[in-house]
Amino acid sequence: MSTSVYVRDVRREDIPAIVAVEDRTSGVSRPEYWAKRYEIAEALHPRWASLVAEADGRVVGFLFGHEGELEFGLPGTVAWVEIIGVDPAYRRRGIAAQLMETFVSNAEQNKVDSVLTLVDRRKPDMQGFFSKLGFEEGQMVYYQKELRR
Repeated sequence: MSTSVYVRDVRREDIPAIVAVEDRTSGVSRPEYWAKRYEIAEALHPRWASLVAEADGRVVGFLFGHEGELEFGLPGTVAWVEIIGVDPAYRRRGIAAQLMETFVSNAEQNKVDSVLTLVDRRKPDMQGFFSKLGFEEGQMVYYQKELRR
């Protein structure tokens, strides 16, 4: 099923819709988190790095990212995709791909050298999604230390 989608910069009034999408996706409702997240994005990140997708007159997806230079010793300017979400009722309609295409296009226009993200190895669907968009597994390995179990 084809859905007409409009991707644009996120606005403060999108926060309740983003909270609702995350709630329908994960069963977690975090309005305070998203309000804070929006404030951080507005203050520290370029406007092009935080996006929403609208379909049928409402927000049905979102992407938050940021841009930086020489992060983790990576050469040049990089853009990170931090979180992407699509309302379960709108999945498999190309909305996540449109969000990513807009993010990558914005990054290119802003002279970013590389776009990166982290993917959980236990989620092959996410690995497949990013692979289809031309992403490849990078050379970096992340380390973690569990503080609470």
